[in-house]
Amino acid sequence: MAIPRVSALGFSDTLTVSALGFEDGTYTPPASSGVTGVNATASAGTISAQGTVIELSGVNATVSDGNITAKGPAIIVPISGVNSTTSAARISSPLVLMTNIKVGSSAVDKLYVGGTRVYKAYSGYDLVWYQQARATQYRGSNSGLTTGTTAAYPANAYWRRYLLAFTYTAAELASFDLISGSVISKLRWYVFNPPPANRSPFPNYAIRMMHITNGTNTTNPTNLVGLSSSNVTDVKAQHNYTNTSVGYTEMTLDNNFTYNGTDAIGFIFAWGQIPTGYISDGQGYRLSDGTLHYARTDSSGTWLVTSTATLTAANSRPVIGMYST
Repeated sequence: MAIPRVSALGFSDTLTVSALGFEDGTYTPPASSGVTGVNATASAGTISAQGTVIELSGVNATVSDGNITAKGPAIIVPISGVNSTTSAARISSPLVLMTNIKVGSSAVDKLYVGGTRVYKAYSGYDLVWYQQARATQYRGSNSGLTTGTTAAYPANAYWRRYLLAFTYTAAELASFDLISGSVISKLRWYVFNPPPANRSPFPNYAIRMMHITNGTNTTNPTNLVGLSSSNVTDVKAQHNYTNTSVGYTEMTLDNNFTYNGTDAIGFIFAWGQIPTGYISDGQGYRLSDGTLHYARTDSSGTWLVTSTATLTAANSRPVIGMYST
């Protein structure tokens, strides 16, 4: 006797699974199979694909286990949330279902896996796909604006020693796809015309990072004026910094910085007197808004990450890439 198609397995109207005998929306067991009593709630076991249809291994009527790979037209995969909200994903590319998925609402735009890690979700009319794991990569602004030849920058040598301080806001960090728990392990910045070898190294080069509650793009991390800071970390201890080739300076941090997902991040760069003398080299990329705070001198000595920056430059915050999860 024919029964309706098993819709819980996600077969769309254009698919025919001849291995089970589905044709034109009804089930007709092969004469020699001896199959009886199949209905819409029964476990289907292993289903082998025929032609261009999908392959589902060990799938039951709720489609809650195993790996599901789309082979042809899209399929419907139910997702049951721990908060009793149930939605579905229309799969058009390979998807590995994960356990403990909480769907925030019927209009899914984020998935919370394991209660702590947020996985990026892409949504439109239907949820199309989500990342099983976040990639570790450089995150930051794509600004192509450049600094002037005498502007303060992490590689500039127009003054023989500098202190630089600036803040990236929480909104900016979110736009870079930094989230709560993102671990920053390296920083980088671009240099167009590095200072020559006789102006290197930049001695006692150090970097500090910190969370700043309610920090803006004009906040001075060396003088917070009532704002609170936390996770103040000397991510790079004093060392000799040399950059004599065009391209990115990539600096592995001595101490990683874990972002809390809600605050701004303040940066402080400081170094000592470079050898030989000043030169108008060391330009790179800058942002088009906010404030760079700095101090500068040609005299001997070393600026520290605990020093105070008293000068300002509008629209000159360096573009810093953050290598992070």
